[in-house]
Amino acid sequence: MKEDFIGNIVNKAIDEAAPKSLLMIADFPQYDPTYISKLLSAAADDGRLVRLANGIYTKPAHTQYGMAMPSMVQVAEAIAERDHVQILPVGETAENMFGLSEQVPMKAVFLTSGSGRPVNIGGRTIQFKRGVPRHFAYKDKNLAAFCQALRSVGVGNLTDEQMSVVYDVMRHYQGNADAKEDIMRMPQGIKKLLLQVQNNIEHEMA
Repeated sequence: MKEDFIGNIVNKAIDEAAPKSLLMIADFPQYDPTYISKLLSAAADDGRLVRLANGIYTKPAHTQYGMAMPSMVQVAEAIAERDHVQILPVGETAENMFGLSEQVPMKAVFLTSGSGRPVNIGGRTIQFKRGVPRHFAYKDKNLAAFCQALRSVGVGNLTDEQMSVVYDVMRHYQGNADAKEDIMRMPQGIKKLLLQVQNNIEHEMA
């Protein structure tokens, strides 16, 4: 009877989940993880879920182009939430997030406040690398990620198209005192660039 009750709860969660959403064993902490694993595995076997990695599943979204899956960033963020750690995209992963690069990396790389390790997700890899406190000292997580994207490209290598992206991002933060404080924490070259961009935007708006 108890197992039927738990099964109904898990099946209801699956039915109500949005396409491309993630379900994990950790989403049901009040129940026996072995039994939850068995229920989620059964749902994957009958096609209601897709197994991405050990203990991580997604509800498939079917489109005219085939099955749509959650992004590697979504999966990484879900893992971070489960593990109660902070993460920060770096390298090509950060570049792609902000449109500074159209290249989708096969390996998504994140700094983490937790333990570093690779996680294999259906033929692709999420690589968590141990970060240091200063990487996570920003008030705005998105701006911290943008700093990593600019660091990866290199301030001196930004094209006109990429500079347009920089302006678009910084317009969102215009007049934001927390953003100004975060910019002051950034490496000298990036700080100088973003302060100049903010100054130019102010003149545009005057």
